[in-house]
Amino acid sequence: MKSNIMPLYGLERTKLAEAVPLETPFSIFVFPTTFCNFRCNYCGHSMGLSKMKNLYDFEPQHMEMSVYLKVIEQLKAFPSKLKLLSLTGHGEPLLNPKIADMVKIAKESNVAERIEIISNGSLLNKEVADALIDAKLDTLKISLQGMSDKSYLKTCGTEISFEKLIYNLNYYYSHKQQGKLFVKIMDIALDEGEEVLFYNTFENSSDRMFIEKVRPVYSGVNYDLELTTTMDRYGNIHKNRNVCPLPFFMLGIFPNGDVEPCDTIYKPVILGNVKEHSLIEMWNGDILKEFQLSHLLLKRSENSKCATCCAPNDVSHDEDDLDFDAFNLSKIWEHQLLNGRTVDESKVD
Repeated sequence: MKSNIMPLYGLERTKLAEAVPLETPFSIFVFPTTFCNFRCNYCGHSMGLSKMKNLYDFEPQHMEMSVYLKVIEQLKAFPSKLKLLSLTGHGEPLLNPKIADMVKIAKESNVAERIEIISNGSLLNKEVADALIDAKLDTLKISLQGMSDKSYLKTCGTEISFEKLIYNLNYYYSHKQQGKLFVKIMDIALDEGEEVLFYNTFENSSDRMFIEKVRPVYSGVNYDLELTTTMDRYGNIHKNRNVCPLPFFMLGIFPNGDVEPCDTIYKPVILGNVKEHSLIEMWNGDILKEFQLSHLLLKRSENSKCATCCAPNDVSHDEDDLDFDAFNLSKIWEHQLLNGRTVDESKVD
């Protein structure tokens, strides 16, 4: 079966404005590690840990299994399963030696419809592949950084054997069972004319493949881009989005247990820590409601972290757009904060 050329995000999407407020987040990103073995020139890791600490208050660490088990247990308290649990976030997940165990625990706990990992693939070997397959990982997304040894050295400052990487990806694809293998690459990691090479390489060894457009995700990184249009990483041109949809359907959990209302590196607000508060308390708590309301009132830029972040125009989709409904939705959030309970939208004038 030939691979499909299509973006790697979930294609079955809900119109967010008609679904919020959500009793259960659609997605949660758990960061198994924030260490990375690459220094890709479009990523914050390219600046080095000292600058990342100064700019983002970022300190790399692995998530301890005790923290992860708290997360999984707390997910069971939500009224329904997540649509997605992504074991991904600002590092290379396969650096965490417990990553396959994390997948297995999540699958056996039945807390999400789909479990995914986004990896650079450099640490994928037969042993790791077999462990992820045995754990019943639903989706492995591989982010390539070039189409040759030379390209990898140029893009991420790391020497790898591209031939070995392809071999390991082919092994995973040919041995996986119910899972999917998606492969992507950023446009700036391709040399001129390599688009066809990328598609030809993976047409028979992946379920989906796609070339994404790099966006200015990390402040402090010089992207040298002419951003004359508002275009997302999937190539879609759209109007500027004032309301960030992410805090309305997802949470991000750092290795130390800190919880944010998105999956960005910036930590625009900390909702709490899973060691002290439950995820469902944070999801329904006033800190998140006030943060969401500020977005609906078009005050996103008043948060310096949100003002820097390009997520609304980078990874959001037309179905996520809340701008048109922001005023009416703000009334619901104001009632929630006033009354301390969820309000039926139909009862709000």
